[in-house]
Amino acid sequence: MWARVASFEAGDTEELRKLNEERMAAGNMNPPAGVKRALLLATADGNRRLFVTFFDSRDEIDAAEEQFESMGDEIPEDIRGRRIGIDYYEVLFEGEM
Repeated sequence: MWARVASFEAGDTEELRKLNEERMAAGNMNPPAGVKRALLLATADGNRRLFVTFFDSRDEIDAAEEQFESMGDEIPEDIRGRRIGIDYYEVLFEGEM
């Protein structure tokens, strides 16, 4: 399994939460093909966020990049924040403790 971690700063965490809840309720969360699950983390002050998506392979991440880029057009920067980095990690362990 692989994880794509996109880092953001600024933006509006509460508006982003509201937008995600609305999209989930309406069934409009159209993630890129291959996404197995997603996780959105925020610092306590809401100034930085990590958007982590999980895939079965690095090739699936590469195939999804174009759709990730277009997501920036769907969510205004004043809500999503400014993307400051993208990193890729192989998942070495996953489990409940």
